[in-house]
Amino acid sequence: MSRFELPLTVEVLRWLAGGQLAERLERAVRLWVLLDCLYGEEGWWDLPETFGYTHIRDRLLSPRHPKQDLAKGIPSFCPDGDCICWKPLRFWLKDPSLLAALKAEVPDLEALLSARPFHKTHRTLRKELDYLAAQGWLQQIQANSKRRDNFRCRARGDHPQLPASAPTLTLSGNQLKQIYHILSDVAFVHPDVQVLLDEIWENHQHSQRRLFVWFEYILSDEQQERVDEYQSQLEALWANPQAGVIGFDYATRQHGIRHILTYPVCLFYARRAKYLAAFGQLPTPEGSLGWHNFRLDRIQSKRLAVIPWGDPSIPTELAIRKRQEKLPSPEEVQAAWEEAWGSDFYLPKALLILRFSPEFARRYVESTVRHPTFQPIAYEQIPALVRQAVADARERQQILDILRQRPASDRYFQAWVRVGDTNFTMRLRDWRPNGEVIAPLAYREQMAREAQAELQFYRPDLKLS
Repeated sequence: MSRFELPLTVEVLRWLAGGQLAERLERAVRLWVLLDCLYGEEGWWDLPETFGYTHIRDRLLSPRHPKQDLAKGIPSFCPDGDCICWKPLRFWLKDPSLLAALKAEVPDLEALLSARPFHKTHRTLRKELDYLAAQGWLQQIQANSKRRDNFRCRARGDHPQLPASAPTLTLSGNQLKQIYHILSDVAFVHPDVQVLLDEIWENHQHSQRRLFVWFEYILSDEQQERVDEYQSQLEALWANPQAGVIGFDYATRQHGIRHILTYPVCLFYARRAKYLAAFGQLPTPEGSLGWHNFRLDRIQSKRLAVIPWGDPSIPTELAIRKRQEKLPSPEEVQAAWEEAWGSDFYLPKALLILRFSPEFARRYVESTVRHPTFQPIAYEQIPALVRQAVADARERQQILDILRQRPASDRYFQAWVRVGDTNFTMRLRDWRPNGEVIAPLAYREQMAREAQAELQFYRPDLKLS
């Protein structure tokens, strides 16, 4: 296998980043490391001529690195501190002249240097091989039906060449930055979006635009600017592991404006807006501690106040968690999302039973991915599940009575859901009137009240004052 050197320079990184180094520095370094291992003088000389992801994984990651991910989109914790997954960007970006050149193109370089480019799921790392093949760095061959060893390295001279100048963008930098900034947040929750995002970035300049993405974001330009500023402050905070909690004024629906002290854990996008998942004071008059999702556009403070850990105003439980190094983590949030359907992961969970007509289920529900716990269930199996999963005897009997009055020929689905979650409630409204909630009764009764209220709007004899 012929070898060649690919120097670690700004030009090379910009090339690997598709001309968008400020937004894709982490991935550019990850690709450079993979290419250096594949083709560099100190690379993997023992790599088979035909190889797959398992060969790369076993050479790239520590033997103690888990072979499976914790859940979809969540990398498992690696116990080996020497594994490459623990190395931050600054491990590779240490040359002073390189850093000086990068600062001119990457405004948030200092914050990004703490990022770990290989702290990713196996799915993400596997996809990088497909990406390198698509870019001409690897030869992709027909995979054997029983094996996945379907890559070969290119011969010397048969790999992509660094262009003389950077590619010219057909979209403005501001437009691309805005697209990436919004979609990258979604990829945090649903990694498949990152694949779409990569395709947009790589292909938008080479052909007519034939791929359009409608993204519902309900805020005005002024609100978006304010929300983006909060996000930038949080990203800067997370770049410093010793930073403390944050304080801000928050507009609640029921209790007016409350001042909040909380530990920020992660950001996510849900249907229409960006949220901060945090552990600390709840937006209630009592101000007790717990998890809460704060909509960024409802924060009233001009800036987020950072309170250092030694400050006496920090809640005692948070201070104890800090001393014990048991602060809440994004992994906890994502694990809770996997456990039950709903972005308000701290709410109680309950068994969901839905009924659809066979035709509607076939066209709009079956073979769709809604949540890891969402799946079809045979009518005959539902009673046993209800008896096992519903603790309250009265509710359990009501559900079984309703079920006995429904046809066995319809299609039924089960899941675990968060009771009271606004975004899941909106999902149920989208299915109305084609879906019936059998359980839990809290959602069933809510859908009934809303349907009755809607009906009043369409009564021809009703005169609204």
